[in-house]
Amino acid sequence: MKMFVSALALVTLAGCSSPSDKTAMPAGMDMPTSATKPTESKTPAVTGTGSGTIQAVDAAAHTVTIAHGPIEALKWPAMTMTFKTSGVDLAAFKKGDQVNFELKSTDMGATVTKVERK
Repeated sequence: MKMFVSALALVTLAGCSSPSDKTAMPAGMDMPTSATKPTESKTPAVTGTGSGTIQAVDAAAHTVTIAHGPIEALKWPAMTMTFKTSGVDLAAFKKGDQVNFELKSTDMGATVTKVERK
């Protein structure tokens, strides 16, 4: 059993090693450089609008959970989502508020930029 565990550990560690030069990367893949930031979005932000009902507000975390209808600009179906917010005074909202909202979506997520009661 001890031999099996040792062999399994070696196989697992072998799979974790990284290539030592660029030629070992798959075609079309580049090694990250100091100019490349993995958290940057590769696609431009898309602005959309929606309407729904606030399910939760976390002013300290700057998030709001909204059960919203479809958002056509983003091709999203109706769903309930927790969004980060930017420039929104969440203290003015509470669970159950019917709202219209604007958001910006990138491949890194969506941020609500405006909220107003219906």
